[in-house]
Amino acid sequence: MALAFSTAPILAAALLTPSAMAQLTTADILGTVTDATGAVIPNATVVLTNVETHDQRTATSNGSGDYQFTLLPVGRYTVTTKSSGFKTATTNNLAVEAGDRARADVHLETGGEEQTVNVEAQTPLLQADNATVSSTVTAKAVQDLPLNGRNFVQLVQIVPGANEGPGNGLVSGGRPDDRRASASFSVNGQDDTLNNFIIDGTDDNERVIGTIGVRPNVEGIQEITVETNSYSAEAGRTAGGVVSIITRSGTNQFHGSAYEFFRNDIFDARNVLQGTGRKPELRQNQFGGSIGGPIFKDRTFFFADYEGLRLVSGVTYTSSVPQIAQYNQINSIGGGTPQQLIAQGNGTQTYALDPIALAYLKLFPAPTNAGVTNNYVVSPSKTQTSNTFDARVDHKFNGNNNLFARYTYNKVDTNTPQALGTQNGLAISGGRYIFAGPATDKAMQYGLGYTHIFSQNLLVDLRAAYTRINNLSLPLNNGTAPDTKLGFGSNMNFNNLSSFLTPIQFGGFSDIGDGAYVPLQDIDNTFQYSGSVSYTKGNHNLKFGAGLIRRQARNVQSAFAAGQYTFGLSTDNVASTTQTQINQLASSLVGAFTGESRNYDLNPPDYRSWEPSFFALDSWKVNPKLTVLYGVRYDVFTPFTEAHNRISNFDFTQASGSTAATVGSALKVAGVNGVDGHAGIKTDYSNFAPRVGFSLSVNPKTVVRGGYGLSFFPGNYTSNADLKNAPFVSVYSPNCSQALTALRIQTNTTAAGTPGTTANPTAAASFNNHCFTPGTTTISPTYDGTSNFAAGLPLPAAQTLNSNSLSFVAENPNFRSALIQQFNLQVEEQFGSNVFTVGYVGNLGQHLAQTINNINSPAPFNPLTAPASAQNLRLQTQLPNLGGVGWLSSGGYSNYNSLQTSFQRRFTKGLAFDANYTYAKALSTNTGFSQEGNQGWSNGDPTRINAIDYGVAENDIEHRFALSVNYELQYGKNFTGLKRLALGGWQANTILVWQSGKPFSILNGGQNDFTLLPSGAAGSVYGNRATPINGGGSDRPNKIGNAKGPKTLTQYFNTANYAPQPLGTIGTAQRNSEFGPHFRHIDLSIFKDFHITERVNLEFRAEAFDLTNTPDYYIGNNNVANAQLGSSTFGQVTNYDPNYNPRQLQFALKAQF
Repeated sequence: MALAFSTAPILAAALLTPSAMAQLTTADILGTVTDATGAVIPNATVVLTNVETHDQRTATSNGSGDYQFTLLPVGRYTVTTKSSGFKTATTNNLAVEAGDRARADVHLETGGEEQTVNVEAQTPLLQADNATVSSTVTAKAVQDLPLNGRNFVQLVQIVPGANEGPGNGLVSGGRPDDRRASASFSVNGQDDTLNNFIIDGTDDNERVIGTIGVRPNVEGIQEITVETNSYSAEAGRTAGGVVSIITRSGTNQFHGSAYEFFRNDIFDARNVLQGTGRKPELRQNQFGGSIGGPIFKDRTFFFADYEGLRLVSGVTYTSSVPQIAQYNQINSIGGGTPQQLIAQGNGTQTYALDPIALAYLKLFPAPTNAGVTNNYVVSPSKTQTSNTFDARVDHKFNGNNNLFARYTYNKVDTNTPQALGTQNGLAISGGRYIFAGPATDKAMQYGLGYTHIFSQNLLVDLRAAYTRINNLSLPLNNGTAPDTKLGFGSNMNFNNLSSFLTPIQFGGFSDIGDGAYVPLQDIDNTFQYSGSVSYTKGNHNLKFGAGLIRRQARNVQSAFAAGQYTFGLSTDNVASTTQTQINQLASSLVGAFTGESRNYDLNPPDYRSWEPSFFALDSWKVNPKLTVLYGVRYDVFTPFTEAHNRISNFDFTQASGSTAATVGSALKVAGVNGVDGHAGIKTDYSNFAPRVGFSLSVNPKTVVRGGYGLSFFPGNYTSNADLKNAPFVSVYSPNCSQALTALRIQTNTTAAGTPGTTANPTAAASFNNHCFTPGTTTISPTYDGTSNFAAGLPLPAAQTLNSNSLSFVAENPNFRSALIQQFNLQVEEQFGSNVFTVGYVGNLGQHLAQTINNINSPAPFNPLTAPASAQNLRLQTQLPNLGGVGWLSSGGYSNYNSLQTSFQRRFTKGLAFDANYTYAKALSTNTGFSQEGNQGWSNGDPTRINAIDYGVAENDIEHRFALSVNYELQYGKNFTGLKRLALGGWQANTILVWQSGKPFSILNGGQNDFTLLPSGAAGSVYGNRATPINGGGSDRPNKIGNAKGPKTLTQYFNTANYAPQPLGTIGTAQRNSEFGPHFRHIDLSIFKDFHITERVNLEFRAEAFDLTNTPDYYIGNNNVANAQLGSSTFGQVTNYDPNYNPRQLQFALKAQF
């Protein structure tokens, strides 16, 4: 569906209010003109010439001898200075990068103007006029450093304070929300969805999950600047890094390239944990080219590039399916008549079988090994086709007017394979969170920039852009109505958004069915208009600007459009895994499901929001040594509206203070009963962000810099922020019991193959709310097997407050924009062509978005000793007539402190490098906008969540060292003939990263249902949790010791340090109390250049990723068994980090002219 609205008012605003991001993509050149004695020279004429395009600007030194050029495109410049009575001075090849305030002081000698003194510029290394903490990735680094998949985000991950984000997060490339290459990185302890991407001075962000908009091709990137602390007032809407990408433009000479990068699994190392067997398949080809040059010399230039990717990549899946004996029995059974229930362990009792359950069970494949679990291992191939295109035109109307236009296009088609193959003509995902199936991700952006020079002191820069993203992810069996083929009625696959195989969990086996949260379609439209004015007066460089962004987002996604079922009676579980499986299969065959639900969006929302912004700043040259920078930024992030008012918010605070009869008034439906289009959520107008910094040149080789500032940023449209509530969604989720003791058939039978007894007459079962719950009847051998499973799920319908167990996602009506305070103090020292930087970098986060899974939860209590009123756990909640209420507030906070050092060398004499080390500590109450407490607090006490959960942040990396090197062998550069062919033109490039381990929480699992209290003491039924009414997650246990672990793969941490907490109490183990193994990897590339002609060069590349094939072992932080108290693998290391790949080799040919 196309999203549209009138742009007329925004165009008018753009013409009246000039931009906010020009300095993030441009540079300044400034200096002081003096004579041989050091006295300043006023009224000197300074002419600045762009070497590549011959564009010129002219300035006159002021009374202090100072001159300044602002809003310059990055590149190389010549500075020519003239003054009466002095020789003309020319400084050649002064290179500037984005964000630079490059100082080029001029010393004039006495003589005639016709005499010229030429000086070769020394690239400015010290930031003598800037307070922002930033790093620049040069064009050479972008083009030459080894990048796995040619993903420029890897270059951002190695700047000081940055690290890789989670390999399974929303922006990792492995989720249905966005299948493109990973855009995941964390800066200074912040979440990987809180960064700000900018291309050519325009916004490049999408707001559904918080990732990059369009991704330019590496071949089309001029340079990348990453600001990490004390941003200029021009930068906003971020807590992490500001990543500013400048695309390449043409020059007066034609330049271009053509290349092919190739990979094959025959060159790759084996996954250490895989052992023997065939390696997963890998066939990868990346190819493309670029061309740029003049259309009209000195006036109009163009640049264009294309890159294609064709990938076939094996994916190893390890699943649990019925053992071969169980598989054979299932597939030998007919349906509909009394049959023996898995005779292997259940005697000769016979029951009528549910034909649909049987049809589903027959979709399990035969195991590939004899294991009890993890007995089906396959490596099907994932395929991906990607096409990226960039085109840019720059035009100079005259010396005072310049225009550029750019178009970027991405399209990625991905097919993620299923884990359990194809059975009976149906593709079997094998896991609802594998997200198998086809996906298409498309993004495009039009960008426009115009600069007008009124005078040497007054410039205006205007920018406009339109970005569109369309991501579509589908389930494997989409559109085939497979449920109907298996015997369900039309109420399951009732339309095109639910026409796939309903996922079912059978006991401890892998899922049968398609994935959750698909079909998914996100359509984002972003319209933006901005401008800035730069005015120089005396020793002040003033800038003012404003911007306006209009965002639109359509989100088509239901959690379980076709529903889901669970078969998993707790009474089936016994000590023997095999016997437990038999019991679970027997219960499944008679349709004894323990959970069913459907979550369906009746009206997919079309979100709308505005983001106006304003800024003002001044760079004040107090004296030749001291520059003070100060300014303020103001942002407004309006809560989104919905184009048709199809959103609602539940005011939990109001509801919890109301009687049951008036709770309905707490449901705020947009546009109903006086509720505004924001569903009652207020706009935060308090986002004033002052910023101040200084730069002091202690001497020509030493600079001290520091800064402090505030930055505000909005949330995304995901998780509990989406306001998908009644009456616009349908949630069917009756309460089901897991205690159907009448089906524990194995306890009432004799040995296999001999007659058995009937079920225990004291046990009973009946149907209630569509599920099995304890009842008054007895299952006997004559039980006809009639179950509600065959009836399927009710058709989705709008809900009211009278609906059974109605749940909400709710947002605090006074939700505030998140705020981060940033501060730094650094010292820079220049040694020849090298700069060493050491400093303190920190931040404090306030009003951070924070989700509580279920705020409608009681305080901790022990249900076994509670008074009679606690016999129904639901009555202990604040709103007993409701189910869970997910609560989004802005009550989180964080802090980050670090020592950051770097040693840099810009490319000189064939060598460039950047080595940096960060020692840091990040603490928080939560991480990320969509954080839902999955690190072990389990809704134990929503009123004390910050006190309970404040601890080590998920992105805390205590130690991290990163090194990047570009080295061109100087030996042989001037050889000719065969000597040059053999010995000349060699180059080596490397990226090395070492970091300490990632944090994780120790968890103590348990039940998550509203089970009625048993008559006897049975604390284990509640899994020793603080609150038995948990809606998800796991509690943390008590920590009873601090002994260090052996740090081996079989026992990494000391498991004796933890014990179950008493029922009804909060565990003493802190969030993220343990750290996993450290990471290390080295990527290396070797180049050999062959000069075909004077202007044509052919380059052969050999690249190795993870050269030493060092495994990155990992203990996950999301309820994984290795960190689960009581698990058989508790304390062990059995997995790799999701970002890890074994050593891969890549070869390439690249022609350049």
